[in-house]
Amino acid sequence: MSALVTGGAGFIGRHVVGELLDRGVAVRVLDDLSRARSGSLDAFSGRPGYLGLTQGDVADPAALRDGLMGVDTVYHLAAAVDVGASVHGPAQVVRANVLGTLNVLEAARTTGLRLVLVSTCHVYASASQPLDEHAVTAPASPYAASKLAADDLAAGYRRAFGLRQTIVRPFNVYGPWQRGDLEGGVVARFLQAALAGRALQVHGDGAQTRDFLFVDDAARGVVDAAAETAVGRTLNLATGRETSIRELAALIDDGAGYVRQVPHPHPQAEVERYLGNAARARELLDWRPRVTLPEGLARTRAWFAQLADR
Repeated sequence: MSALVTGGAGFIGRHVVGELLDRGVAVRVLDDLSRARSGSLDAFSGRPGYLGLTQGDVADPAALRDGLMGVDTVYHLAAAVDVGASVHGPAQVVRANVLGTLNVLEAARTTGLRLVLVSTCHVYASASQPLDEHAVTAPASPYAASKLAADDLAAGYRRAFGLRQTIVRPFNVYGPWQRGDLEGGVVARFLQAALAGRALQVHGDGAQTRDFLFVDDAARGVVDAAAETAVGRTLNLATGRETSIRELAALIDDGAGYVRQVPHPHPQAEVERYLGNAARARELLDWRPRVTLPEGLARTRAWFAQLADR
């Protein structure tokens, strides 16, 4: 097996690259490096099976064509993921998330590639109970709407052309290599603030909840989703446990007294509750999260502390 990981220099993408290499899969990365942390791919240099980085944009068909040479599976993670930026300027997220995905779908269709499309829990409405794959979709931002449009395009390609695709919807992923200034980066933002002795700024009242999934578990689920049992399916990756942002801040602050409530920068795009149901991933992939929130926070804190010491 050989794979292309679009967005493979980004937070979740670089963990997917590592998971694939650990499984003996040859991997090439396509990334424009606009959202990657410096040095995110350095650890893979010289590893058997690592085919290197093609720097380019999935919205550019020529760059995508170069990245696809010699691979049989595409893990599509390249996306614009900043909710706030999407509220103020929707065109860029639509270009990246809709046009970029369309280019990937066309490439997969014309060359017969297996496709795993990584979506987001943000396509769903707020949870009144654990959200399964049949839950109501109600995007609260242009970012979420663009991701749902990409999902619908992929489903349409499946029905019209028989494309062998799987859609994966991770819930709120956190862990090493995360950036605090992008969507879903609240754990990274809080940890960086705590390590620097700054205030942990909770947007609004902090009652909004999230289902926090450690990045190693997310990457394992994304790679597992290439299994034949998952073709044509949409799969949630979630822990089934919800934690409020206020509770998360208290866990990370650990009594230091640095938690502060601040006005929400884009309240119209906020979702009150996210809580996932990953029963389908358990059934089809035998996938389960392995890392608890306290363990994941400790591992992520240690990574950020090491980063700060460099």
